[in-house]
Amino acid sequence: MTENRRTNDPQGVRRRIVDAAYDAFVSHGYIATGMLELRERASVSGGAMAYHFPAKRELGLVVIRDRVAEAVRQTWIEPLHACADAPTAIDLIFGSIINELTRNGTVSGCPLNNMAMEVSHLDPEMRDALSGVFSSWHEALSAKFRADVANERAHDVNPSSLATLVIAAYSGAMAIAKARQDVGPLVDCRAELAAMLVTKYG
Repeated sequence: MTENRRTNDPQGVRRRIVDAAYDAFVSHGYIATGMLELRERASVSGGAMAYHFPAKRELGLVVIRDRVAEAVRQTWIEPLHACADAPTAIDLIFGSIINELTRNGTVSGCPLNNMAMEVSHLDPEMRDALSGVFSSWHEALSAKFRADVANERAHDVNPSSLATLVIAAYSGAMAIAKARQDVGPLVDCRAELAAMLVTKYG
């Protein structure tokens, strides 16, 4: 059955492998996850796995460029584009994340940060791919802050530095939340960012 699915729908098989790898890398870690485990999670044969991804590194790069980048786009970049200003977007994003984690009852961490902490020092190409995702996130925040300044919604703002602060605050709060398995650090970070941004808006 597995081989027939591989033959009839190779893209579907590839997608299953990438989906399984994304879930495993985020929840258990890239280094701790073996190819045999990924084969079992994706329900594919050894031949199908070798055909699409002969090495875990290749799979890791695809996960970063496709799934991790998409997670950042959906979670951060799209709301930034949709909201009237940066503080509204940031508060909405934090609220959505906190609500989702509370419903799930577990904190697996930020997919981008999880991968970055594990592999950035091991592989230059993976580091570059992760850096590219961070850059897209940073640019989206910077662009929103620049637009707010141009529209006279904000004052005394350095868009690039403030974008770095937001990303660093979120990333740190998420890391603490993961360690504690508690959304409290994200709640605190949301409140403090909102209070700080009030001083720069209005």
